[in-house]
Amino acid sequence: MQKWAQGCVAVSVLLSGCAVFDKTPAENKDARQVTLRIPAGMAVPNQPSAYDIPAISTASTNSGTLIDKRSPTLILATASSSRLEEEEKLARVWFERNDYTGDIKPFISEQLQQFFVGQQVRLTQTDETGLRYETGWITRSRSAGFWFWKSENAVDQVRYAIELAPRPHGRSLSMTVALLEHQYFVPGEQLTAVDVKANEVNLLNRVINQVAIAEAKIAREMRAQVAEVSLEPGMDQAGNPALVTSQPLDVTWSQLELLFSELNLTVTDFDRSVFTYFVNYTKPERGFWRAVTFRSAPTGLPLVEGDYQIVLSRLPNNNTAISWLNKDGQPLSAAEVTALYEPVVAAIRAAGAEL
Repeated sequence: MQKWAQGCVAVSVLLSGCAVFDKTPAENKDARQVTLRIPAGMAVPNQPSAYDIPAISTASTNSGTLIDKRSPTLILATASSSRLEEEEKLARVWFERNDYTGDIKPFISEQLQQFFVGQQVRLTQTDETGLRYETGWITRSRSAGFWFWKSENAVDQVRYAIELAPRPHGRSLSMTVALLEHQYFVPGEQLTAVDVKANEVNLLNRVINQVAIAEAKIAREMRAQVAEVSLEPGMDQAGNPALVTSQPLDVTWSQLELLFSELNLTVTDFDRSVFTYFVNYTKPERGFWRAVTFRSAPTGLPLVEGDYQIVLSRLPNNNTAISWLNKDGQPLSAAEVTALYEPVVAAIRAAGAEL
């Protein structure tokens, strides 16, 4: 038993390596600042204590003056039409007219009204120009208790004045929020200047968010609108029936690629030098999921399955003719090309192509 213990001690010493015999002294001495004696008339270098935060004096502590360590409340110009000016001291933001807002003053006034309707807070117009408003009382509460015993206790209520100031050119306006009145329900509490600014900025940020949401909704609606289609039946330079678009030749070449999957066309080859696509057409079938959901098969082209050529050519006024040829290079008849018009237009709208 004694030999086993001695062996364990020897192994532990070997495994510990140099740590057991490390005689390097610990560097735990305090760094001390050496005070230099500067001769008279010489510049004094900066000392480490030059930028120390001064301690609060006893007199200021007794008088109730405390340092506010909270971070400042910032205005968040999250709407695409909103912007801030440098060195702004008020709770104010600027709105610029863009494609989503239209006339800026009616748009901002409507969003302001909708915001307070959603908050169930009264908003009163205080002038005839529709530029100054006052809110009703906005009551704020604080949660107390937990689970089934949780309750909301009213803390205070505030009222705000909101002013819109459009520029003379009518393309921009500012919105300024100012705390008008405040009442505390808790005795002994009062708002500081920082609290007042934080309350004003908080309300302004919520109105800006309302504007941002409205802009996003308008943007989605604009994208969902049916694209204007310029395609129409016509003739190419040789007098053969074709589909004519007002887009230039290069644009038509690239946009036509978006339609192939919608029309169930497979590109087998192409020759950009003569602006020709070689495609194969197969009639679309009703897939499994369409059968399960009782939907009909995708709309097909009034063509016989097989190989075709789609040839683009320039027309006057920078227009482009889209000619349809069979596999032997013979143009389709006027009736066949006219029958292609409706399915192709439907594919353009489904793909969002610019044709």
